[in-house]
Amino acid sequence: MVGQMKAHIVLAHPDARSFNGHLANLSHNTLTAAGYDCTLSDLYGMDFDPREGAHQYRFREDEAVFHPQSEQRFNAQNGTTPEDVAAEITRLLGCDLLVVHFPLWWFGPPAILKGWMDRVFVYGRVYRSTMRYDTGIGAGKRMIACVTTGASADNCAHNGREGDTRLHLWPILYPFRYLGMDVLEPEVMHGVGSTAFMEGHEGGLSGLEEYSDRWRSVLQNLPSRQSVRYNSDREFDERKRLLPDAPSHTPFIRHRQDFG
Repeated sequence: MVGQMKAHIVLAHPDARSFNGHLANLSHNTLTAAGYDCTLSDLYGMDFDPREGAHQYRFREDEAVFHPQSEQRFNAQNGTTPEDVAAEITRLLGCDLLVVHFPLWWFGPPAILKGWMDRVFVYGRVYRSTMRYDTGIGAGKRMIACVTTGASADNCAHNGREGDTRLHLWPILYPFRYLGMDVLEPEVMHGVGSTAFMEGHEGGLSGLEEYSDRWRSVLQNLPSRQSVRYNSDREFDERKRLLPDAPSHTPFIRHRQDFG
């Protein structure tokens, strides 16, 4: 008998009553109805500490100098990883599907989400030099991000004033590829709670019901969702440079130094 599929949802918004919070609850309800065993980590609600540092560790390999990777590996090997991190690792590695909800702030994720990655993607447990990308511990798992922006879709287009949101998201989502996960194309919802809306000269917060329906449809059709294209390990040489005949899927990894 095939075991029940598991989904883990991560919410990075300071108010669980926000539209991001609504979407995270929608994820939980929709996936549960589809037969998933769901867990949810509301990072702000948990008061998750995003700061990696010496204060997190009761046991140290080196009391004189704090080197994050060394201390992560040391504690992972000795079963003394901080409890909040260990719990998140269990949820991360136990899920078949990871869903991450966050607003785009200053062209990046909220600091708490970046800190969640800094602390939970533990060296020696979640990755190491021989366990990343194609051989990552997340191989076989799927990940999808649901992202809101304050600016309009036109403003966030490839020729928009705020720059292409898809490019802003590439480095944010790449850590999940680093872990070996199959990163599905993110779903981006524009014009949600913008400063322009607050100042009364843009129609932000419009179409929220439409966005809810759209997200529900995304979750119900995940098997057909396209994945973000990444180069495979074999498409790089011994110096980790892209091979001349390998395809380039993103401006972040390309053959020419310029953008021509």
